Amino acid sequence: MADLNRIVPLIPTGLADYHCHCDYSVDAVGSIDDYCRAALKRNLAEICFTTHYDVNPRSADGVGMMTVEGEQRPANHEALAMYVEDVRLAHERYYPLGLSVVLGLEYGWYQGCEEDVLQLREKFEFDYLLAGVHEIEDICYCCSHLYECCFERYPVEKMAEMYYREVVAAARSKLFNTIAHLDYYRKYGELYYGPSVHQAHWPFLSEVFGALRDSGTVLEVNTAARRKGLENFYPQNEIINAARRAGVDVIHLGSDAHSPEQVGADFEEAHLLVPQVAGGCDD
Repeated sequence: MADLNRIVPLIPTGLADYHCHCDYSVDAVGSIDDYCRAALKRNLAEICFTTHYDVNPRSADGVGMMTVEGEQRPANHEALAMYVEDVRLAHERYYPLGLSVVLGLEYGWYQGCEEDVLQLREKFEFDYLLAGVHEIEDICYCCSHLYECCFERYPVEKMAEMYYREVVAAARSKLFNTIAHLDYYRKYGELYYGPSVHQAHWPFLSEVFGALRDSGTVLEVNTAARRKGLENFYPQNEIINAARRAGVDVIHLGSDAHSPEQVGADFEEAHLLVPQVAGGCDD
């Protein structure tokens, strides 16, 4: 059981956390109930669960897994069905207490996933879908045990080109509400490439923003970057500002929580970057 006594409600009332991983994600701890109680303590109006769903058959990391009833199982529609039921039941429990619970999914994007995403949307009627671009040519750049294998193949400029190519493809699919944690390669990129990684986005933003704007896909402000010691959230402030100038909406806050204590983390600052956020999915 998480120690929720450590959570202090510092953020404004009415915000929503649209990126949370409960223990259905193999890299997360804490039940759906734990996260909902944490959200109430943090004065949130809404919490969206976005468990990881990684099923790229070519992935260097092997078969994606989920935790179901305390056991790790291959990520598939059957495993998702139990997650969906639990989130829907949580909404029934917590809505009378003042918390809306939203059914979401962070789908690990890969070329060729479109048909599977369509089937999931039709079968489970997700409220919210995040495209998590976690791999470059099927190797995870955001995993501690694989990022060097990924980055060693490219200079920083080429790495960024390959990453943003996938972002554009995910946006153009028109299957997702939001691209998760844009410029996420900075998680380990600074460690591997040095400070130049923070400027690697500039040649690619025009095409990225065009794809986002044309498809109606939006961006989130993801506060998990602070937990990796980075100065700016995902994406960097200059990307947020450039996106808005280009007509791209940045309308969701996400803690990317992997434990209940991280729900709403750093929202007391991050909400200033997304002033219109106050509960509710506008997509």
